[in-house]
Amino acid sequence: MDQLGNPIWHSANGFLGQLEVQQIQGKDVLSYWTGGIGGGFVDAHGMGTITILDTSYRIIQNVTLNDGTFKAGDSMQNKPYPSYIDIHESFITPKGSIIVTAYNSTPYDLSAVGGPKDGWLLDSLIYEIDLRTDETLFRWSSVEHINELPLNGSHQLHPNGTIIDGNNATHPWDYFLTNSVYPLDDGYILSCRHYWSAIALDSRGGVKWVLNGRDGGDFKMINQSGKSSTFSWQHFIRPLSGTAGKNLTITMFDNHNNGFDNGTAPSTGLALHLDLQNRTVETVSALQDPKDVIYVDSQGTYQHLPHDHKFLAWGQIPKLKEFDDRDQVVMNAKFGYDNQVSSYRSYLVSNWSATPYWAPRIATTQEQNGNFTLSMSWNGATPDVYDSWIIYESAHANGPLGKHSQQVRRTGFETNATLSVGTKSVMAAAAKGHQVKRKSERIRVGV
Repeated sequence: MDQLGNPIWHSANGFLGQLEVQQIQGKDVLSYWTGGIGGGFVDAHGMGTITILDTSYRIIQNVTLNDGTFKAGDSMQNKPYPSYIDIHESFITPKGSIIVTAYNSTPYDLSAVGGPKDGWLLDSLIYEIDLRTDETLFRWSSVEHINELPLNGSHQLHPNGTIIDGNNATHPWDYFLTNSVYPLDDGYILSCRHYWSAIALDSRGGVKWVLNGRDGGDFKMINQSGKSSTFSWQHFIRPLSGTAGKNLTITMFDNHNNGFDNGTAPSTGLALHLDLQNRTVETVSALQDPKDVIYVDSQGTYQHLPHDHKFLAWGQIPKLKEFDDRDQVVMNAKFGYDNQVSSYRSYLVSNWSATPYWAPRIATTQEQNGNFTLSMSWNGATPDVYDSWIIYESAHANGPLGKHSQQVRRTGFETNATLSVGTKSVMAAAAKGHQVKRKSERIRVGV
C-alpha cells in the first residue's frame, strides 16, 4: 500500500507471506513466500516456495527446498510437499544467495525434559542457497547442536512446566523456533523465539555466543536507569551497528507475550548494546507508543530507517507506527480488526517502483440517475509511474474512438470518472502527464 493506505498491488489468491522488497545484483526485486501452513503438525510453520519477481511482476525465480529427508504432515501420508521452505525467513544476501528456514519432525528421546522416551521434536533448520546455481552453501540443524543448546533451555512449556506436544510425528515439540536469520561477519545471528535467545553462529555453524532474554546467557545484564535488558518470545533480530568481534548493537521486536504468558509487559521495539569482549548487555531503548500500549502474542517487526527513524509493526495486531529520531510517533496506521487480520512482517519502503507487464483494467457501472461511471485501475503500478487517466469515449460500440474526451487525476488504487451521455464504448490509458504508459482494452458501456 502507499503512504495514504491505498493498495498498490494485490497478489493472486492463495496463502502468501513474508512480502519484501530486496535486491539482486543491485536491482530491486519483490520476494514472497507461498505454500501451506501447518502441514498436519504446527500451525506456526509452513512448507512452501520463495517466489522472486522483477519490477514488472514477472517471475525471475522460484526457490525450493526438498532434499528428501523432511517429514511433515501430509508427507507422512505419502503426499509430499514440492518444497519445504518455512515462512519465517527469506533474506537475499549481497552475494546473491538466500537464507531460509525449514522444520523437520524428528524422533528424539525427550525423557530428560519429562517427555516420552520415544518422543518427537521439531528440528529447526537453516539453509543458505546460491540463487544462481541452487547449491546449498550452508546448512544448520538445532538438533545437531543440542549439546551446545540443550533442550532444558526451551520455554515452550505448559504453565505447569511440562513440554507442549512431543508424543508423535504429527505433534512434535516445537522447542526452538528460529524466526529470523541474518548474516553477521563470518557467520549468522539467529532469533530463537522459544529459546528466548539471540544466537551467533560462526561460518561452520558453531555456537559463538548466546544472549538469553531471561538471564543473559553468556552475557551479564546491566540495567541502567530502570531499563531492563530482558526479552521473550521475540521476532526479527537484526544487527544495527558494530561487529561480531568487539561491540554490537542489535534490534528486535520483543513480543514479551505468548498464548499463555501475556498481559504483563507490553510489546516493544528493543535495541540492545552488546560488549562482546567483556560480555555485557544493556538496553539502548525500548520503543513503544505510551498513548497506545500494545500486547501482542506473535509476529512483529522493528525496522531501523534513515535519519534514525524507526518503524514498528505489531504482527498479530494490524497496527503500524513510525517514530522520529526523538522516538516520537509521526505516523499511525491500522489495516484491519485486531486478531482478525495480521501480517507476519511489515516494512516501510521508499524504493519500490514498478510498471506491471499487464494492462490496466476498466469497468462501467450505471448510476441511479442513468449516467455511467467508469472505474479504472492498474494493479501493481506505483504512484511514480502514472498520475492520471486519459479516457477515450465513442458514441459507437465499434469503429474509431477518436481523440480522448477527458483526462482525470489518479485518486488511488481505483479512479472513477463520469462518462459523457451517449457513450457506447470506452478505453482508458494510464498516463504520466500527457505521456501514455499503457492502455486498457476497449469495452462496451453497460455490458
